[in-house]
Amino acid sequence: MASTDWISELPDSMLHHIMSFMKARAAVRTCVLSKRWRRLWASLQRLHFDFAELEIIQKLCWNRKELVRIYSEFISRMLQERESIDVHTFDVQNFYKFPDADDEREWEWISYAVNHKARVIHFATIYEWGNLPQSIYTCSSLEELHVFVEDPYPMIHPSSVSLPRLRSLDLSCVDHHFLKLILVQCPALESLDLAYCSGIDLRGIPFQKLRKLTVSCCTVLSAAGKLSLPSLESFYFEGSMSTLRDMGIESMPSLTYAYAYFYEEVYEETDASFNNDNSKILNALTNASKLEFYGFEAADLLHKDLQKCPTFFNLAELSINGCATCHSDMIARMLESSPYLQKLTISHNESHKVLNRERTAIKGAFLKSMYLDTIEIKVWRDYSTVKPLIEELADSLEGRSKLFNIILIIHKYADGPIIDEDFNTLCSSLAQQNPQIKLSYKLIT
Repeated sequence: MASTDWISELPDSMLHHIMSFMKARAAVRTCVLSKRWRRLWASLQRLHFDFAELEIIQKLCWNRKELVRIYSEFISRMLQERESIDVHTFDVQNFYKFPDADDEREWEWISYAVNHKARVIHFATIYEWGNLPQSIYTCSSLEELHVFVEDPYPMIHPSSVSLPRLRSLDLSCVDHHFLKLILVQCPALESLDLAYCSGIDLRGIPFQKLRKLTVSCCTVLSAAGKLSLPSLESFYFEGSMSTLRDMGIESMPSLTYAYAYFYEEVYEETDASFNNDNSKILNALTNASKLEFYGFEAADLLHKDLQKCPTFFNLAELSINGCATCHSDMIARMLESSPYLQKLTISHNESHKVLNRERTAIKGAFLKSMYLDTIEIKVWRDYSTVKPLIEELADSLEGRSKLFNIILIIHKYADGPIIDEDFNTLCSSLAQQNPQIKLSYKLIT
């Protein structure tokens, strides 16, 4: 009895959904399966092209430039074959890995996506802004635009902009003027991602619907005024503390998650920024339910400016990573400022030393933190470097009746023994000292 081809019996819409997870080259190759599949690829609405596929073929001693030419022609021919079909998603990845690529093709492909009412355009990476057609800035169907530019010069500003349906925008290497031209014409914008942009100033732009903001490695114009983000729920920042301060963020009342990676800054004692009050950075984050701080500057921010801030009433999870030292008095201050904190994650520096006067502060803070039930300790070497800290925490938690978890997070590539008999002995000792404390570990890469 002949077997039934159940997959081919599925409706076109379901087969298209399955094929949407394939890269375009694999999708086209399904045409050899049977007559049923011969033209299915031509009506796909999600097109994904990935030049990284060429890296595998190149290892077989193919000519690099010829490979790029063949693949580029494949894309152009595929688009011609489906000329009358609209596209939902047009995604070209890893184009930047092949400098031999024909830059004129970028214009051709993006123009195709715009002319066929694309909702999502993702292009990584074009070589300069001049390779974008003007029509992309007035594409009424566009809902998501992700463009990464390798060389920002020359910066060519659009003559007109109208993106009424744009909800998500990722840009890199743009200047202040370019950015403002775009943003003031995006009334529906909900997500904005900026990377390596120069002299940005978001003040004065209506961000009533913006829910997610990412700013990475950008410089900011020092301008008067404050930035209000009433609907922002997620904030990701990577850069210097002075840059974040100069952004002028006043309030984020809807904020639930914030991530801040601070680069270390070098100050002169005469520099005005050296003694600047950074508490307004923390003030802007007080509504978050989850905060993650990374970098050497983060410990200084929390240690010096926390006492000038209001209470973090919504904060349930706090992570302090990559700091020079996580002092006990800083942890105590965070606990006192976050009465409903449930989980604390810290990275440990092996030079950490606990002063006797700090023990009293942290013990009192732990006893007052009735909701805190988990502490994670990240370590980059063998666990023995944090043994004194674990013992200190256990001592500070003495007297609490609620079950408390201390979780050691150890990187798998760490030097030295990861877990040995001494760790098991420590677990037993803590269990006898306070049965409510549970010590465990997990490995990460």
